[in-house]
Amino acid sequence: MNYSTKAALGIKDPYLELDTAHFKDAIEDQGNQVIVHLIQSYPLHCPRCGQLMLKNGFKLVKVLGPSLHYEPTIWSIRKQKYLCKPSLNCPQTITKVAKVEDVKYHHHISQAIKQRVMMQLTVNESQTDIAKELGISDWTVRRVIFNLDQFFKPNYHWLPRHIAFDDFKSGRFAPSGMSMILMNIENHRTLDIILSRRSRYLRNYFLRYDRSARLAVQTITVDLYTPYRHLIHELFPHTIIIADHFHVVAQAYRALNQIRIKAMNRAGKGTHQWRALKHFWKLILTPAGLLKYDNYWSRHNFGYAQLTDVEVVHRLLSFDDDLSQAYRYYQDLILVVKIR
Repeated sequence: MNYSTKAALGIKDPYLELDTAHFKDAIEDQGNQVIVHLIQSYPLHCPRCGQLMLKNGFKLVKVLGPSLHYEPTIWSIRKQKYLCKPSLNCPQTITKVAKVEDVKYHHHISQAIKQRVMMQLTVNESQTDIAKELGISDWTVRRVIFNLDQFFKPNYHWLPRHIAFDDFKSGRFAPSGMSMILMNIENHRTLDIILSRRSRYLRNYFLRYDRSARLAVQTITVDLYTPYRHLIHELFPHTIIIADHFHVVAQAYRALNQIRIKAMNRAGKGTHQWRALKHFWKLILTPAGLLKYDNYWSRHNFGYAQLTDVEVVHRLLSFDDDLSQAYRYYQDLILVVKIR
């Protein structure tokens, strides 16, 4: 296997090769996924007697690798099995299986995928988007984040001028089920992983930093969780708090949805307005720029009239003045956040 092929597959193990002896097309495109047939075999000496072990067949394992042609890629690896028969130096049979440098023992996701997760964490992208892009679960992204903790060595004598911290679900990996990412806003670098978001834990954590370092922080971007603001005022007295735009939009989203439900209740259950507001709830909460304005569909709730998404929204807003006003505020907010 040449260097460019290994680089494309994210393979660093010098012994891991394409299994061209058993497969005519070692890289097989199946339409919905790519199967890469690999083989791992190398000379192995017995850990007890030191003699060269006998090759004893193969064990097939499947591992998720980096995508090729924007399709999920599975490494189908035939790993060499080894045997050292009983002898004077080895009273018992010794068996081993070839190890792959690019895949941890008992893991089914390659190290290359986990490295890409770490690279994606340096940009402003959600865990869900990272998981979807790389074809893994949200939990895998969280495990990678949690394991990053051992690599960070914070400088408790210094903090950037502009920082942010945001919580994420860490499940059993943290005492409270929620952990925090501390980031440098200026270069989008992760500074540290904080194992808990509880106020006492956060206070003790930030008190490790010199007071001069905390006083030098000019802005902190954080969500709208009230205890965070109290804690920031206490530990960072010179800092301006900036609300994370994602959480601002999320709160506006929930508020608009509540107003829609109130409009439904005012119209009365089972009425035409109630059914229309219930059925087309997604259109009301969709950013105006994403609504279809040139595609017509037959709308059952409006007498099978041929209407675009934009026309449906206009009809829905005509049902209730409060909903119409809240919708305008919501769309203005989305637009401001988008162009900021």
